[in-house]
Amino acid sequence: MTASGFGFLVGVTYQVPRLARDMLTAIGTRVGDPLAKVLDPHLTFVPPTPIDSAGIVDFAVHVDKVAAATRPFRIGLHGAGTFRPVTDVVYARLAKGVAECSALAEELRSGPVEAVLEHPFHPHVTVAQNLPKAALDRAERELDGFVAECLVGEIVVSIRVAAETAGVWTPVARSTLGAAPRLQERP
Repeated sequence: MTASGFGFLVGVTYQVPRLARDMLTAIGTRVGDPLAKVLDPHLTFVPPTPIDSAGIVDFAVHVDKVAAATRPFRIGLHGAGTFRPVTDVVYARLAKGVAECSALAEELRSGPVEAVLEHPFHPHVTVAQNLPKAALDRAERELDGFVAECLVGEIVVSIRVAAETAGVWTPVARSTLGAAPRLQERP
């Protein structure tokens, strides 16, 4: 367990479907982002947040209930965005579904974990980060004509050991939007 008392980080994401995922991964790989080969493109609803092992089940139940109360919705990815100069991130920009993503993220963060946001929530799919300026510029150019539409119908709860700064995220629960909750609260 870490000094903060939490042994894990938990996060909630939407995994981009294969065709769009492959195209975004290819761009990240071409510009030299080492994470492109190990982290699938995704939309983050709950960022890495400390949690103890006992809280993981309660949080997964919360996510399942929120998902059940949320209708599936479409997002449209269109072109490039960047958070520069604040952070060195280039991403696929959401042109459709921003309000739905924001509402879902807010509901997910209202549960049994306290997700602290460093910056206001801005739904996006990261393609390249923490690279030299030329590589980020190239990622922006390559994303310029990118267009994809995806149905957000499932979200994933993943965990990783908190002490591992570059550790592997392990999916522990999947919840279908608009479906009856599958997970039950503990007695």
